[in-house]
Formats: sequence, C-alpha cells, structure tokens
Amino acid sequence: MADVNLGLLLSTTLKKHRKTLTDNIHRSNAIFYMLKEKGAITIEDGGERIVEPLMYGKNETAGSYSGYDLLDTTPQTGIDSAEYTWKQYSVSITISGEEERKNSGKQERIIKILDARTKQAEMSLIEKMTAGLFSNGTGNSGKDLTGLKAMVLDSGTYGGINSSTYDWWRAVIDSTSEALSIEDIRTNFNSVSLGGKDTPNLIVTTQTLFEKYEGFLTNVSTTNISGAFQTQSVGEKKLGDVGFQTLVFKGTPIVWDELCTPLHWYHLNLRHMKLIVHKEANFKTTPFMKPENQDARVAQILWMGNITCDRRSSFGALTART
Repeated sequence: MADVNLGLLLSTTLKKHRKTLTDNIHRSNAIFYMLKEKGAITIEDGGERIVEPLMYGKNETAGSYSGYDLLDTTPQTGIDSAEYTWKQYSVSITISGEEERKNSGKQERIIKILDARTKQAEMSLIEKMTAGLFSNGTGNSGKDLTGLKAMVLDSGTYGGINSSTYDWWRAVIDSTSEALSIEDIRTNFNSVSLGGKDTPNLIVTTQTLFEKYEGFLTNVSTTNISGAFQTQSVGEKKLGDVGFQTLVFKGTPIVWDELCTPLHWYHLNLRHMKLIVHKEANFKTTPFMKPENQDARVAQILWMGNITCDRRSSFGALTART
C-alpha cells in the first residue's frame, strides 16, 4: 500500500468516527446530556471572549395609567453581560511506523488499531472534560473548563462580574457542615426557584449522598417523605433511556457522578446554563501527519468552548454534607 494512501485512509477513518465520538461525549455525563437535550449547546463562530447577555433588574417604567397621565420614559438599567474565556482540549492518536509495517497491506488491521486508539482517546477526553465541568477553571494554569465550582458559588468574580459588588450575581449556597437532610434539600431547591415554575431540572451529587438520599426513600416512615417527592419526570425517563441511574426530588432527576466535588449536592437549572462550542473546533479531527523526529503518524481531536451562565441565582448547592 502506498505511503500517502495509508495517511489518507487513517484520516478518513478518523473523520468517520467524529459523530460517534461527539455523541458518546455528550452522553458520558448527565449534565452534558441534558444540555444537549434542552438545546443548550450553542455553536459560535469566534470572538475574543464568549459574551452572555444578562437581565438582572426590573424596568421601573412599567405601571398602570389613565387618560392623559404622563408616561414614564426614564432610561433603565438592569441589563449587562458576563464574559467567559475560551478553553481548549485536545487528545492525540498515534500509530508507529513499526505498526504500519507489521500490518502493511492489511487495511483491516490498521483500522482495528485505529478503532482501539480512538476509543482510548475518547475515554481520556471524556474524563478530562468531565473533571473540568466540576472544576473552578483554575486548573492547568487556568486552561480547564470554568465549571460548577466557579458557577455555583455565592462569592468571587465569575464571568467578569464581582459578586461582592452585585448581590444578584450569587448562587444560593448552604455550607453548613452537617448530615444531608430532606429539609435542607427542600429549602435550597425552593430558594433557587422562581415562583415554583423556573425550578432546577437536574440535581447532581456524589455517590455517597446519592445513596444517603436513596436511604431516605426506603425509610419513608422515619423521614416523612411522601410520594410527592417521587413524581416521574421527562428528564428522568430520558436519562434512564441512556443508562443513567436516577432518583427524583419534586419531579427533578437526581444523578451521581464520580467526579462531582466531594460533599456537594448541586441544584442546577439548565435553562440558565450553556455549553458554548467553537464551530471550527467541535471535536475536529486533524489529518494524520508524520513528525520530523518520529517514525510515527499523529492526529489530534480538538475542542474549544466553555460553560456559561446567564442567571447565577438559579443555581444552588449544599456543601460539606455527609
């Protein structure tokens, strides 16, 4: 087989994997999956930063009037924007010259090797991106995703806005160090809801706290939990369809993730959260190339984007819970 044809074969085969790889990454984590299901994965074409418009105040000119009353035309504030930096992830796939020569003329063997390497790359990329999803964005010298540890917080600067100055830009945090309780879950859940309508639609926690809540459900007589907390939801059904084990609180699915911040119970409203992806680096696969100093071929899978939020007060968390 001619050398150039092998390079083309490898690059073409890797590109065919792209859709499967993208789907698998979006299905790897309940947050990624639900963001996709709710149409909250947005493709952007560039910009120095990701800009998310915010509405934090009321228009005070709204009101009743009669006859020839003067209408209030006072200019209004209450609209701002948060800015997020682009973050990039990559994973490399390599095939050595020795492997090529041992399988020379046998395309099936080369493709099998590529399949295995692609699966390995996919799993590694999933782990890194999921860890970033739960991070505060400072890892690897600030190159990791700006995740829940920065978003779901009641202090600090997030999206370029200082929450010490603007109290409307704070999540609802209960950091009391104590055992998980239904009462605390209920209070935090309700505190981030708007009129009982714009409520959290996903709860994410650790395996330990997930099992603690599961224990509450199996001991109804001692924890005063009624069937109202076990209402089936569309979100729960969808998550179950792709293999996520769920419980429910007020119709909101609860999942656990092994990379979730220890001792944390997150109330997430994915109507106010987006995964922004650059259109030129949406798991883009590069051609297989030969480095000058190696007897091998190398290709990369590239991703660029970040997690954003337009209403921080719609998110809450119980921390330090056991």
